[in-house]
Amino acid sequence: MMSEPSLKEQLAAYEALFEKTGHLYGYESLARKESDPGTYEAVWHILSNICNAAWSVGCMASTSPVAAEGGDALWALHTPTGDAICVSRGITAHPGLLADMIKNFIRLGYEDHPGFENGDIFENNDPHYGGIHTPDFDMCMPIRYKGKLVAWASSVTHVNDVGMAQPGSIGFLNPNVFADGLTFSMEKVGESDRYYPWYDLRIRSRTRTPDYVLGDARGRLAGCITIRERLFEVIEKYGLDFILDASKEYVEDSRRYAVSRVRTQAIPGRIRKSQFKDLAMKGKRVLDPSQDIDCLFNLPMEMTVNADATVKLSLRGASGTVPFGQNISPTALKSGLLNGYSHIVGFDMFNSGPTASWEVEMPPSGSWANPFEKDFFASSGVAWAPAVIWMSSLYEVFGRLFQMRGFVEEMAAGAATTMTAEFAGQTQLGMYLASLTLEQASNGSPARGYADGENSAWCIYTPNADFGSAEVIEGYLPIMYLGRNIEPDSGGYGQFRGGLGHTAVWMIYGTTGIDYQCGCAGMRSKVLPNHGMYGAYPTWPDRPSYAHDTNLKELIDAQKPLIHERGPAEDPTITRIITARQMEDAAIAPFITPEPLQNYDVILHPVSGAQSMGDPITRDPISIEEDLNKGWTSRRVAEEIHGLVVKQESERDFIVDVAASEKRRQQIRAERIAKAVPFKEWWAVERTKIEARENMDEAVLHMWRTSMELSPSYGEELLAFWALPDDFVF
Repeated sequence: MMSEPSLKEQLAAYEALFEKTGHLYGYESLARKESDPGTYEAVWHILSNICNAAWSVGCMASTSPVAAEGGDALWALHTPTGDAICVSRGITAHPGLLADMIKNFIRLGYEDHPGFENGDIFENNDPHYGGIHTPDFDMCMPIRYKGKLVAWASSVTHVNDVGMAQPGSIGFLNPNVFADGLTFSMEKVGESDRYYPWYDLRIRSRTRTPDYVLGDARGRLAGCITIRERLFEVIEKYGLDFILDASKEYVEDSRRYAVSRVRTQAIPGRIRKSQFKDLAMKGKRVLDPSQDIDCLFNLPMEMTVNADATVKLSLRGASGTVPFGQNISPTALKSGLLNGYSHIVGFDMFNSGPTASWEVEMPPSGSWANPFEKDFFASSGVAWAPAVIWMSSLYEVFGRLFQMRGFVEEMAAGAATTMTAEFAGQTQLGMYLASLTLEQASNGSPARGYADGENSAWCIYTPNADFGSAEVIEGYLPIMYLGRNIEPDSGGYGQFRGGLGHTAVWMIYGTTGIDYQCGCAGMRSKVLPNHGMYGAYPTWPDRPSYAHDTNLKELIDAQKPLIHERGPAEDPTITRIITARQMEDAAIAPFITPEPLQNYDVILHPVSGAQSMGDPITRDPISIEEDLNKGWTSRRVAEEIHGLVVKQESERDFIVDVAASEKRRQQIRAERIAKAVPFKEWWAVERTKIEARENMDEAVLHMWRTSMELSPSYGEELLAFWALPDDFVF
């Protein structure tokens, strides 16, 4: 009897079959689906429900607020060679990473040594080997049935502290990889469903909150065991051959579905989108002198839809690495793309299948999107930061293609940007704390081609937006919520506005001192990425506020009004109500407070809305009237940006004069025409400014220099468009 090929041999054979046939595993037909579609569909839902059951078990077994309350985790089931079959709810940016991790274990020969047995636990959180950033612990366990390896269970949780140089989960300040904290680099960390004793010791030795971190590890393990034990029940009922065949068919089926969506709803050709992200850090509290700079990232997206509906994606022109934790591996970037693709293209079955229909060009070596070949020490403390803004480009890229084919209801304007709220210090229970809230996991959702986005109900990296219960968060952190409310005008301005974000208002209470880090997980310091579509205007970058050494206790004792919201930008509530020794009413994020905050200090932490679509002066006047009366937009915006004539009867009783507003809008259109200049004239003026490098900050010059150096063909196109000399450099 011939022995079964090794997993490495199977993986190579499947790759060859796909290259030859264009179908995963060489499945030119889906035999199980065609012969018994009812059972095929039923088993898919059973397997999907198993993953969601693992999510429930795993999050309940976890101990940190990030997993237990925020649900910032995911569990998945994989084929023997690693492809994700189905995944749970949660952080859907990770199935690609988990699949690649399993394939890497196979390619590295781990099947021979140390081997794959039931109960073995493997883990990776090292970006050098495919992880996205060290706080995301990726784990997998082989599943054997009667001696045969039939599947894998996997999981990821975002831990609240991984021993980074700067306390917390989001290491945007990390100057290099040595500040990124504790790593498990493609390691076997347990067997017989138990972690090795040294695993506990290492976490206790190198993290500030080991009980939370170890609790999350137990949660990952509990969820994976749940998948394994329930899979055995499914195999017993439906037979091993059916499960093995159908599992691969589900992946190929999903590939076909994604390709069919592109074929029927997009248009072949090349489409591009530019995005930029900044980090305004000069003069702020940093960890290394090299970080006393402002940075600007170039995030270009080029997508080519081929005639066979396959898709090529390129980051040609990405700028160089930065001395902050915002560099990402190509493996992690591709997994993030799967997340964005699932939102804008959509899957009938969410798994690894659609990635097979892409060609993702390797980003330029030495760029923020492919750092390690030239800068092995580049930090990935919060690799998501530029990636989520780049992924948001998919919305506009595909949205324009959908609109060309008439699928207006499929369009979406682009994701919100977001910043984290992290704390480090002593809790109200006397314990050391390094953790974050989940406020950033509930942005507004993008405007669609026919409707406004939803307020505080969506997040680009998880469709299950969840900012956590205020009461539960108060049990973990030494903060008290004074308010959590919709932030007016935070969703941009257009015919359809983006979903609005919200602002959390916290009072520090019960601590001897705690640092507040307004961290970057894909936010804007000064520039405006994700600016909306088809004439929409962007909203402003988020501006947090804080007050240190305040009079808040005196206000409470005197039963005087407290602060519950931001208030208007021209008259912020914090400056009206609070007096303090140190106050920032519109701080430029990201930053860490100069001094630890203490009892009765105040923080206002905003979370942005998403992007708008269409010309603001085409927005329905009655919709604006409703927003005015709900407090979701301001009279100034209604009049100055949307071009309305508004009467105010009382504080929350606005009436729009529709007839007068239409006349005002006609006047605005006439004023626009009067100010307009032909494109050639605008181009000539701008070309002169560019050639003179007029008003270009060093961050801008450095970005363009590195983009052109790392991607010469991109530089040639840039020079050709602006008719600049061949020897021009920024």
